[in-house]
Amino acid sequence: MTIAIPDGSLFEPLTQNIEAVCAARGIAVRRTSLDDCGELLLANLVEAALVSPLGYGAGVGRVDYRIVGGPCLSIQDYTHVYGADFSPGSSELSSFDADEPSSYLSTMMRLTMSEKFDVELRQVDASQPADCRIGQPPASTSQALDLGEEWFDLAEAPLPIALWVIRVDAELPDFDALVREAAGPDAERPVSEIVPMHADHAPREGAILYRWSESVEEGLVAALNALYFHQLLREIPAVKLFGRD
Repeated sequence: MTIAIPDGSLFEPLTQNIEAVCAARGIAVRRTSLDDCGELLLANLVEAALVSPLGYGAGVGRVDYRIVGGPCLSIQDYTHVYGADFSPGSSELSSFDADEPSSYLSTMMRLTMSEKFDVELRQVDASQPADCRIGQPPASTSQALDLGEEWFDLAEAPLPIALWVIRVDAELPDFDALVREAAGPDAERPVSEIVPMHADHAPREGAILYRWSESVEEGLVAALNALYFHQLLREIPAVKLFGRD
């Protein structure tokens, strides 16, 4: 048995005990990117994984999945996790560049900008100037647009980033207990923007959420609808929870 988890400090509160918990159950752990976790699960190369809503939605009509309604990762309002900056001197907003232009986070940033500002961004290569850059923010620098903040303003719900998803044919008994044991104690981490002492605006605030809730489920439904509307999913998948649906 093998499960897949994404690398990166953002996901550690969900996986801080994963090695010991899985070793005790004879389960192998595979570390890769968030987007690759979804690909591995879809290809039946792992039985369960932490995947994005896009990874979950990719299985609709192909694989029967269940979401564990426990530890998960969402962003609510300003979180300094991902965003976009405008290029100096740009007079329009029609192009972008990004280190990972096809990633879930990049995709959701572009979809959110499309919904809020009625723009369709085209990707340009490094040899061409872009109107904005999408990606992770530098540690000490705030971006013009914060994904969590812009999404919350649009959907009035958190944006889910990573969910524990299991194939229904997987032989992983008590998987909901496994993911609870693997997670750390944090239910959420408040975030406050660092601004200069005499800044012309108050610090933006939000939270990184590490537990499932009704509002997270609402955000997931909104994200799946947006992905379908922009034809990144073939149909809108139902939100099916492990032990409920």
